[in-house]
Amino acid sequence: MKDFKSLSQEIKEKLGMNVSPVGVLLTDSMPEDALHFKKKGSGCVANMIYNSAKGKTFAFDENATGLPCSAFYLGYTEWIFDGIEGFLSNECTWGREPERFIKTPAIAKEFVKSYIPKQTRKGAIVFKTLELFTENEKPELVIFFVNADQISALQYLVGYGAPREERIISRFASACMSVFTVPMEYAERGEKKAVWGFHDISVRSKMPKDITSMTFTWPLFEEICGNLNESFLTTEHWIKLRERN
Repeated sequence: MKDFKSLSQEIKEKLGMNVSPVGVLLTDSMPEDALHFKKKGSGCVANMIYNSAKGKTFAFDENATGLPCSAFYLGYTEWIFDGIEGFLSNECTWGREPERFIKTPAIAKEFVKSYIPKQTRKGAIVFKTLELFTENEKPELVIFFVNADQISALQYLVGYGAPREERIISRFASACMSVFTVPMEYAERGEKKAVWGFHDISVRSKMPKDITSMTFTWPLFEEICGNLNESFLTTEHWIKLRERN
């Protein structure tokens, strides 16, 4: 594989992206140059992850996890908060109106329980553009923030070598779940999977309206990179779409 800076620039150019692919790095400690929350419970990680595509490095650890939901879905805690099942469903919780994302509290509770980490995470999770990775670092995941044309291109790159495989997943998930928690399930098993995400209704108002995400496990990302120059990205069909973006 080429160096990360050259690879990232090539991908951006071929897909017509305005922001960079973001790599997810697991480390023992918080990098000194990373931006992060100053305390627990102080904000949502989703916007920070999106902004990492613009060249900023963000990191989280057990002392800087953001909101309780972020702390849980990043793997640092064993539960979100008492009453989360009602808040996700149809009950007022701690004075807050319910989100009504899940039909009943019982279904919501089972959903959250299915994501309880086997053991709470130690160390830090770093989000930074691929350009900033060194040759001694390897991302666990690579996140693309893309529009409809670009996500179509990624879908076709995923299918290029295995058009009948079910390689793209899209689940009910919060924004941080869709770019980290769910794809990490596949990464830990070494699977070639991509997760289409950032559908979170509570977060989308803070995002450009045409942007969603697709997160790749490293093995699948390596595969699509190997196919860039021989795929449809060189054809007139794609060039027309790239030019309008």
